[in-house]
Amino acid sequence: MQHVLGRKNYLKWIFRKVHGYPLDMENPRSLSEKIHWIKANCELEPLAPFIDKYSVKGFVRERIGEQYLVPLIGVYDRFDDIDIDLLPRRFVMKATHGCGWNILVKDKICVDWKGTRAKINRWLRSNYYDVHGETCYRNLKGRIIIEEYLEDPSGFLKDYKFYCCNGEPLGLHVDIDRFGDHTYRIYDAEWNEFVKKKRCRKIPPDVPKPDKLDELLEVCRKLSNGFSFVRVDLYYTEGRIYFGELTFTPGNGMASFDPVESDYYFGAPLDVRQYIAVHKCEQNEIYKCQTHTTA
Repeated sequence: MQHVLGRKNYLKWIFRKVHGYPLDMENPRSLSEKIHWIKANCELEPLAPFIDKYSVKGFVRERIGEQYLVPLIGVYDRFDDIDIDLLPRRFVMKATHGCGWNILVKDKICVDWKGTRAKINRWLRSNYYDVHGETCYRNLKGRIIIEEYLEDPSGFLKDYKFYCCNGEPLGLHVDIDRFGDHTYRIYDAEWNEFVKKKRCRKIPPDVPKPDKLDELLEVCRKLSNGFSFVRVDLYYTEGRIYFGELTFTPGNGMASFDPVESDYYFGAPLDVRQYIAVHKCEQNEIYKCQTHTTA
């Protein structure tokens, strides 16, 4: 289809197919539109250290403390450096330089290690930038990290993904059974739900308001401070909050929102023409990754 329509027209076609409304790059209003505008107009390569799943741990440690990090078992440049015999029975393997390149291991005895080795080596040879064209991934070095396996009493691990603009969390969506029969619910920062309007194949289970919602929001404020926009992904299980990742172009702008009103709600405060990404380095100096201003 892309070779028939051309890249620009294909983008418009697939955007409308996914979101149900046309892509307006001249006057973007929804978050999804603004993500595409940012990708097209802003230099995102300097964000790489915050996207790398290993290097970001240092940033998180400095901003909010070690206690919010999922315990790390090891980081490896090559699969063959991993001593499987020394690993615990359950763990999670992640490629540091991509999105969705994860392997959940509930029992290492049941793992096809030959197939797993081939998959991980394929990831390590790949540049995630070539998959979707998100420049923030272009300069990342491929590595594998292994972390402790987290689970909540339901047997799953809910993923709380907070949309933050100028250091303030606007709301979130909660992923449920992300690697299985995936569903989600969307809330504002006060835990008022955006009720779905599309017919659901499966009704998402209720997600109670977390007892530590105030702490979740404060963690988001600290991690998102200095960035025009970032999605802060957290885990919350048995009263503990864990950092997941930072995402600056979530879903590559192609993740649908139901209801679509939430897409516009999360996008409304973001002024893309004043987009800036900043961070504190170890010397506590402020660096601007990119400022894009137009009249």
